[in-house]
Amino acid sequence: MAREVISSRIVRIVQENDIVRSLYLNPVKKIPVPKPGQFFMVWVPGYEEVPMSVSGYYNGIVRISVAAVGKTTERLHRARVGEYVGLKGPLGNGLIVEKKSYLLVGGGYGVAPLIYTAQRIVEMGGKATIIIGARTSGLLLMVNEAKNLGRVFLATDDGSKGFKGTALELAERVLSSESFDVVVVCGPEPLLAGLALYCIKEKIRCMVYAEAYMKCGLGLCGSCVLGKSSIILCKDGPVIDAKLYISAIELRARNRLVKESRP
Repeated sequence: MAREVISSRIVRIVQENDIVRSLYLNPVKKIPVPKPGQFFMVWVPGYEEVPMSVSGYYNGIVRISVAAVGKTTERLHRARVGEYVGLKGPLGNGLIVEKKSYLLVGGGYGVAPLIYTAQRIVEMGGKATIIIGARTSGLLLMVNEAKNLGRVFLATDDGSKGFKGTALELAERVLSSESFDVVVVCGPEPLLAGLALYCIKEKIRCMVYAEAYMKCGLGLCGSCVLGKSSIILCKDGPVIDAKLYISAIELRARNRLVKESRP
């Protein structure tokens, strides 16, 4: 099933913020319920396949949330209700959600898959606290939806909304005063590495959504090998333990620590 490209009709489109648009897709065939962190390879006729994380799942309807950063995603931004795209998946290693307390930390459009994660946590009877970070208030993503799923903290680099600073800085503040069973992080590499290192140091369980550019999504092409490791993100990830993530990008993580330690 995961290797088959399934035609899927766009049934709804929502503009989430200044740069992200969500597409609600109704596959013509039944697909397995995605695990949090899993993704689909999305094919638009005439364009290449691109990996897209699941940002929502509603009785067979798959939601993907798209930032226009390349030719295929720009085409998806121009799509209209009634058009069809191809879905291959769900793919990758997802998060196994338990009845526990979670701190979900997202930066930029990395927030989108964490909203689906929060949805599944609530369905399992767990509790979700969500940190949403962005450069400025116009780029904050899915805030109202997050508030319906759990407690929400906001961070903007310019201080235009919520905490003035990064999602990482806010997460460290929250973790210094509260305890959680699991931390889950998705977003740009500095956020992933920084929070993974913090959680390792403080002995907090942390799972990283290590997203990357992928060509095949099946572990065949090698385009998404993480750092200098043998971890193939489309197969072994995108969800991996913080210790494995840091081991794979150890040199870059060390460089970050050296830079932060300088006066």
